[in-house]
Amino acid sequence: MYTMRDGMGSCYTANAIDTQMLCVSNLARSHRLTMGVIGSTMRRQKKSCGHKSDKDAVMDLSQMWNMINNLPPVERLHDHSSQRGPSGWITIRVFVSSTFDDFHSEREVLVKQVFPELREWCEARSMCLVECDLRWGIPKDTSSGKIFSTCLGELDRCHQDSFGMPFMVVLLGERAGWIPHAAEVPQEIVDVYRWINGMSVTGTEILHGAYRNYNPNAAFCLRDPSFLLQLPQEDLPRYQDKGHKAVFMKSLKEQVSHRFPEDQILHYGCQILSPDSATRSGKVKLGFSSDFSLRIVEFLKKRILETFPERSAGISARAHISWEETELAQHHLFLHQKQQLFLGRDLELQRILEFLHMDQVDSTMLENKDSAEWRIPVYQIVSEPGRGKSSLLAACISRVLQLPRSRVFYHFVGCSPSSVQLSNIVMRLCCNLMSSGPEQEDILEKLRNCWRNEEMKDILQHVLQTSAKLTNMATYIFIDAINQLPFPADVNDLFSWLSTQGFLPPSYKFVISCTPDSALHSMPSSNCLELDLLSPGAAQNLAVLYLSRYCKILSTEQLYKLLQKSSSTHPLWISLACEELRVYGVFEMLTKKIIGLPGTLQGLLESIIQRLVQEDDSNRVKKLLCLLHCCQEGVAEQDLQGAMSTLEGASEIPAMHWATLRRTLSCLLRVGQDHRGKDMLGFFHGSVAEAVEKCLLSPDNSHHLYLVNLADYYEYKCTDNATVINQLPQLLQKAMMNSRLVNFLRKDPRARSIQAHTRTRYLKGLRCTNICRDGFLRSQAMICGMCSMKIGAFGQLFGNKQSCVLCGAHVTIMGREAFLCSQHYRVGTTECLVCKSPILGHPPPSPALLCHSCGFYETCVALKK
Repeated sequence: MYTMRDGMGSCYTANAIDTQMLCVSNLARSHRLTMGVIGSTMRRQKKSCGHKSDKDAVMDLSQMWNMINNLPPVERLHDHSSQRGPSGWITIRVFVSSTFDDFHSEREVLVKQVFPELREWCEARSMCLVECDLRWGIPKDTSSGKIFSTCLGELDRCHQDSFGMPFMVVLLGERAGWIPHAAEVPQEIVDVYRWINGMSVTGTEILHGAYRNYNPNAAFCLRDPSFLLQLPQEDLPRYQDKGHKAVFMKSLKEQVSHRFPEDQILHYGCQILSPDSATRSGKVKLGFSSDFSLRIVEFLKKRILETFPERSAGISARAHISWEETELAQHHLFLHQKQQLFLGRDLELQRILEFLHMDQVDSTMLENKDSAEWRIPVYQIVSEPGRGKSSLLAACISRVLQLPRSRVFYHFVGCSPSSVQLSNIVMRLCCNLMSSGPEQEDILEKLRNCWRNEEMKDILQHVLQTSAKLTNMATYIFIDAINQLPFPADVNDLFSWLSTQGFLPPSYKFVISCTPDSALHSMPSSNCLELDLLSPGAAQNLAVLYLSRYCKILSTEQLYKLLQKSSSTHPLWISLACEELRVYGVFEMLTKKIIGLPGTLQGLLESIIQRLVQEDDSNRVKKLLCLLHCCQEGVAEQDLQGAMSTLEGASEIPAMHWATLRRTLSCLLRVGQDHRGKDMLGFFHGSVAEAVEKCLLSPDNSHHLYLVNLADYYEYKCTDNATVINQLPQLLQKAMMNSRLVNFLRKDPRARSIQAHTRTRYLKGLRCTNICRDGFLRSQAMICGMCSMKIGAFGQLFGNKQSCVLCGAHVTIMGREAFLCSQHYRVGTTECLVCKSPILGHPPPSPALLCHSCGFYETCVALKK
């Protein structure tokens, strides 16, 4: 129930207020009535503050603060159940309050350092952070009434999401900002927000959000004014008021310091970075110690956990969750992020739901496994990259999750580094369909030991059929972006499985998405949806929705210029463009920024990358992007740190610097974990890798340098053998370091655990292509008697004469003889394939053999060096 409505209808309760304030709650109504009379009286006054003496100003301010301080705190009621979303996520809103012109540098620190770190921390606890930073959220032609309602309305939303105690960061300096005359303030604002004549807009935000309620979630950052002594005279008015406004600011800071405890008052200093550090907008750029951002982050973390103590678990609980729970958490986070930006695809969503029979079939019909409608089990969504396949699929999944008596599995390829493996998809699906226990562990172990996809298919089909017999629920399976599987054979095999009659039980429906070059062209047209670009209206709505999440509003002119860009109907382009505008802090140049945005997706990504590199004082952004380009499937964070240290010749990169670097690049990265819980990084989209190559690697032809650096780290410094055998051969192959690759595969003990079919894949590209079948000039490859009795020449653990001379697999009766072409043998002399010495005849040599797989290609067995 509401005892009072504040702004947009925030409910107030005495439970959220300290008990010492409740003693005056019975006086609230009379004080509010008095406040309304006083406000109306003040509204009729037409005094001008600019002509008052300092003495008169002090007297007026003293009366104003006495009036404010004599009012009781507001009692706030709140429905706690409205805070939690349907998926268990909650929204954390942080309101930033300050004057605009003089806090440009601090707001840059908040947007680019504080909030990225806090957002990452929140997401680990299923909390969605939304910063309410209105530094350019209000168009220049907005009326004074609209300015008040926008600022205070956003603060109301923060009230609603935090039980009446909004999270706030208040920045106070030596400028008061706008102090409107009574005639400029609409009567509705006076009545609803109890506006005080003579109070600045920033002061009103402080009163409404923190002061009146003794809000413990508000941090007041008071800037040391000593830096003003270094400012040129022409810049002082931008940072310091005089006369009545100066007295007002002094009184505001005194009242705040007196009312709130020390842990809510953060004093900080700053310095002018250099004499010519003014930005292109003419604003001076200020520098701060790392303590400034750290204290704000720590304060907000503490207050969020105090407000929502049930969210204190998270990172600390990761060690206690299973592999499948870790994987599911990453896909769930991706689902949550993608469905927030679903817009303009209602007809496409309806088509998918019709295929799934959600809208016209009740739960009893869904249980009818013999219905003929279930005979087409797969639906395919096809589009070029970046057109919104993932968002559409996420919206569809969210709808299906609400269906009773159904089972849902979803997998977003690329949402984490491990998600791009076909084996990972199959293992997760089996875990979803089976109950935990010995049988599930046995299936997972079998899948880990599979050498061929055909073996995985048999295991998966067994699990699908067994699971279907144990339940009568309909099962919906969604796999997004299968084109991102690294091996085309995996894509083809997956499509082959799904299109095989009887592979999927009758009660199963499968929805997949991919790019045109990976699509299954034999799919019936009724089961295929091709996504076009957004309509202009949908693109506009998407831009408005994206920016409104951060309390940003473009003017009509700015929105028009944004939508005039050639790629504005491309969902990924419009999302990236809005993110660039969101972090852009110079309101006066926002229109120019929009005009300068590149019109293509690739151009925009290159522009973002170049900006990040230019803003990076540590010179590490470029290095990290280039290292990530070398391993686009994903790299463990600790390996990236080690490779970066090697590149810089340093012992170790400080954890604080690394965390800052990662958050700086968060707009381009996908963060996840592998099956062992190791933190992994990768590009969030394939287009990012193309942009990095074009604007960072191609100009100085440095790709080989980074490949070698990363390969050196894995071969000589990395202590995780599983990671070494997974990453090092790929890097050596990309760097065309053939001799080093062969030596690693055959001589490094760590490589012995590499499966034979994987060795074959690496060596296939190094094998001589000259034909050596019957009728061609060739010579049989031989192994001398001494080498025949030894082991390990080809990376195996058994005799050389019983090993495939390429992959090292054990060869028995199915072995095939190996041959050398005319370019790789000496006429009249037979050399040992291992030691290269002439074969003399004693002890007797052995013929070199190939396994069935390597012997399928009748070509020379010599390898390129």
